[in-house]
Amino acid sequence: MFRNYVTVALRNLVKHRLYSAINIVGLAVGLAACVLILVFVRNELSYDRFFTGHERLYQVAITANTPGRQPEKTSMTMLPFARAMKESFPEVEETTRIVRQRSVLRRDETQFFELVILADASMFRMFDFPFVAGDRETSLDQPTGIVLSERMARKYFGERSALGQTITIDNQHELVVTGVFKDLPSNTQFDFDIVMPINSVAARNLRALEENWGAICCKTYVRLAEGADIEDVRERLLPWMKRTAPTLNGPNGSVNLGDAFIPSLRPVADVHMEPLLGDMRPGTSKAEIYTFSAVALLVVAIASINFMNLATARATQRAREVSVRKVVGASRTQIVAQFIGESVLLTLIGLLLSLALVELALPAYSAFLQKDLAFDYSDPALLAILLGLAFFVGIAGGAYPAFFLSGFNPAKVLKGASSGVGGGSGRLRMILVVVQFSISIGLMVATAVVYGQLLFAQNKNLGFQRDNLVVLSGTGRPGVRDNLNGLLETLRQDPRIVGAAATNIIPGEMDESNTNIRLPGGDPTEQIVIRNDTVGPEFVSTMGMRIIAGRDFDKSRGTDVIQRPDWQLRGEPTPEGTQPFSQPGAALINESAVRRLGYASPEAAIGQTFTAGDSEVSSLDLTIIGVVEDFHFRSIHDPIAPGFFITDNGYSSDAVIRVRGDDVRGALEAIDTAWRNANPSVPVQRAFLDDQLQALYEREQQTGTLFAAFSGLAIVIACLGLFGLASFTAERRTKEIGLRKVLGASVTDIVRLLVWQFSKPVLVANLIAWPLAWYGMSRWLESFTYRIDLNPLPFLLAGAAALAIAWATVGLHAAKVARSKPVTALRYE
Repeated sequence: MFRNYVTVALRNLVKHRLYSAINIVGLAVGLAACVLILVFVRNELSYDRFFTGHERLYQVAITANTPGRQPEKTSMTMLPFARAMKESFPEVEETTRIVRQRSVLRRDETQFFELVILADASMFRMFDFPFVAGDRETSLDQPTGIVLSERMARKYFGERSALGQTITIDNQHELVVTGVFKDLPSNTQFDFDIVMPINSVAARNLRALEENWGAICCKTYVRLAEGADIEDVRERLLPWMKRTAPTLNGPNGSVNLGDAFIPSLRPVADVHMEPLLGDMRPGTSKAEIYTFSAVALLVVAIASINFMNLATARATQRAREVSVRKVVGASRTQIVAQFIGESVLLTLIGLLLSLALVELALPAYSAFLQKDLAFDYSDPALLAILLGLAFFVGIAGGAYPAFFLSGFNPAKVLKGASSGVGGGSGRLRMILVVVQFSISIGLMVATAVVYGQLLFAQNKNLGFQRDNLVVLSGTGRPGVRDNLNGLLETLRQDPRIVGAAATNIIPGEMDESNTNIRLPGGDPTEQIVIRNDTVGPEFVSTMGMRIIAGRDFDKSRGTDVIQRPDWQLRGEPTPEGTQPFSQPGAALINESAVRRLGYASPEAAIGQTFTAGDSEVSSLDLTIIGVVEDFHFRSIHDPIAPGFFITDNGYSSDAVIRVRGDDVRGALEAIDTAWRNANPSVPVQRAFLDDQLQALYEREQQTGTLFAAFSGLAIVIACLGLFGLASFTAERRTKEIGLRKVLGASVTDIVRLLVWQFSKPVLVANLIAWPLAWYGMSRWLESFTYRIDLNPLPFLLAGAAALAIAWATVGLHAAKVARSKPVTALRYE
């Protein structure tokens, strides 16, 4: 019996090659898309779960409550937080802090700017990254040590062993390699290749921050003891912070930093799924993971609907076969088993083909996502999901025709010599087509909206001219900063350079400095905290910002440039015995600051004064000389903060250079030459600002591309099914078509008849998809402070595209059938 079932199933596959191919290919493509998304989701959910005892590892996050602004959560904390928490919470077994800095590493003639992290000695005891050389637990004990990744060890030492070798950092300190760890996997939040002790001789600018509770500058991780109650720790954390953090006395009264900075703990394994400002790597939110999981289910649902539709359509043509089997003694159970078995066989063939497609697509897919993705055949959960899907689709596709056909009265079927049967299967098929196209139209709308928002972000007026701007990094480094003014002046003399300015702010970067200010005659208890940035006098003109009131900085006016004392320039603590003092200066404010400070207009702000600074010793008495148009400090996810610019005699961390668009290559060569002449021992580090801004939207770009790819697959699969149904419908209506042609119907009339039959479910699908897509994309756009308006155009275009695709799919087949000779149709059967 089983052999007979297999023989019949294979004969049907060969006899109906078109339907078999559509069924198998459509299902295989759908399952392959589902597998690719599942591999991505599994990778996202695996982040940092490979650490021993990851359940007890937590990252400290801080929510900054800045008066006049929305609370902002960051993954950064203050340096003294870790030590104070460990001393106060017995449950805290270990802590570690991570600070990032850029340094020049040199080995013989090989030297590069590198991103270095400084960490406590407990770093590799808490996070057991595998080492290939050295002692992991003691590798950060020596302040003259340095730990490299395998990739970095090869970069500087080739195939030689790096352990025990020396490497020079910042042309000042020789450090000894005390360990080499394996290159970090892609499924970790951490992103580093070089680690130094936080008390390293090469650490910069940390001494002044060790006791500073107002400077958010490092990442803090804690490990709780086994059995510790995390909820109890969380409950006690905020009251402890208020007791422990100091109270600062500023121009507007006292501020307790425990009220300004709210700490929280989040599991290390969840960090990647809760992206925050300051993360080392871009995260993927839980909402995105849920969305892609839903897309996987929707794509496989479309493929499954295809399968079920065509299975029910073809099965009704086998009424006589079923009747004969029943006459010769086959039971209903045997017939049901036969149909479901054939259906499962098809799905298993589709599953095997889908795995082949996955293997072909996975390398390109991994490269696009910049992840090390692999389909693990030994993963029981993944295999169980796939086999479960295959059997579910197979049983669902075979169940309806099996139970429907097994209930026929064989005498009536054989007496009528019918090759088909009536029933409600046609209505069911149309319902399933509606579901298919509802999903496809929804995905098309989502793709259009995501790309529309990306184009908006890439082309929005940011408040400055972003083209042809070069960022020169590392200008505040020892040995470089003293030569900066001469370097910039040299560049300004070059005809290929439009402008050059020193700055401590680069648009798109997340670093931010805020300060308390006080208005003359204002309420002394009111907290006004706004952003402040130090720039060179030429910054506004070089950036191409627009001054809407007043004037720009003028370095020829001595009152515009603030003269800071040497100890402030070096970032040192206030010397003992220093008497309180204030320094006069000029300030440019943005439009948001005009509103925040309560001025009636930009013009009304000119000439007004305010006091800035949160130190009991020093403050700035600033006069507003100009108002610049609002510009985006960060991405368009974030609102524009009120802020002001000052210029002083201090050091700047970066420089911006505007080059002529007609000779970019020559301008870059001029920058490199000027840098080498000024700083021969330090490699130049430059990049186009536009490239850095594009990186802010890398995640959205990937999301849009993935949506487009899977939407395209969904449409292709739906069209395969529609083509199969159109072919089946035309075959069943062969006599009708022949009679219509005999009675004078044209080819156009026949095509219109069949096309309209399949247009109705697509039109109904629009009515279902549009409100669902509107709701979903409205929620997605809420994550952007500045966003496109959700208008009907993407919905109308998606609906029109779906209808056009349906017409093309059905119309081509209908035209072929309609052109056949009527005599052939009338002799049918």
